[in-house]
Amino acid sequence: MKLLTQNSDLKRGGIYGWTLPAHWVQLSDGSKFNCCPQAGICAAFCYAKSGAFLWKSVRAAHVAKLEMTLHHLDEWQELMNQELLQKKYVGKYIRIHDSGDFFSIEYARAWLSIAARNRHCTFYAYTKEVAMFKVTLKDELPDNFILIYSFGGKQDNLIDVNTDRHSDVFTDYDAMIAAGYNDIGSDDKQAAIHPNFRVGLYRNNIKHFIKKQGNKTFSEWQRK
Repeated sequence: MKLLTQNSDLKRGGIYGWTLPAHWVQLSDGSKFNCCPQAGICAAFCYAKSGAFLWKSVRAAHVAKLEMTLHHLDEWQELMNQELLQKKYVGKYIRIHDSGDFFSIEYARAWLSIAARNRHCTFYAYTKEVAMFKVTLKDELPDNFILIYSFGGKQDNLIDVNTDRHSDVFTDYDAMIAAGYNDIGSDDKQAAIHPNFRVGLYRNNIKHFIKKQGNKTFSEWQRK
C-alpha cells in the first residue's frame, strides 16, 4: 500500500499527505472508532464527511490505513520510514491528516519518531489535541515537526492566540484579514511556515455547510 499520496493542490506545493477517516468510523470488524477525540463544533462542518471522502473505495483505503496504525503500529512506522527514504521526498513537506487527528499518545509518538528519523522532510499537522502536545509531549517535538492548533475543538481554551500557531475558519474574508489572519491561498504548507502564525482558513464551498456556519468562525461556534 502506498502510504503517502498527493492531490493536485498538494502537488503544486510540494506536499505529500497522510489521511485517516474523519471523526467516527466503522472498522472492518464492525466496531466504531473515533479518529478525532477532541473534535467539537468542527464535526458539524467537516468537509471530510462529504464528496469524494464518502466514496466506497476512498473510505476503504482510509480505514485500511487507520487499522494499520491501530493493530500494527511498529510495522506501519517502519514502512513509513522506508517509504520516506525515496529521493522524491527530499526537501518536501508531509501533511499529517488531511482528515483525522492524533487519536492516541502512542500514535502521536510514532509520528514524532518518524519525523526525527527523516530530517530531510518537514512534517506538519493541524490538530485539536492541544493538551497532548502542550503538556504530555511538549519536550519530544523535533524541530522539523510543526503543529497548527485548530479552533473548533474541545480544548480551544488551551490555545494562546498570541503565541501559538493556530487556525480558525472564517465565513467573511475581509473580516479574516482584518483580524490579522493570513490567507494561505493554494499553498497549504504556508500554514506551517509563514511568519504570520495566525492561519486563516476561508470556509469551504459546500453549500449546506456554508448555510449551517452562518457568519460565525469555528472559534465563535465552539464558545457558543
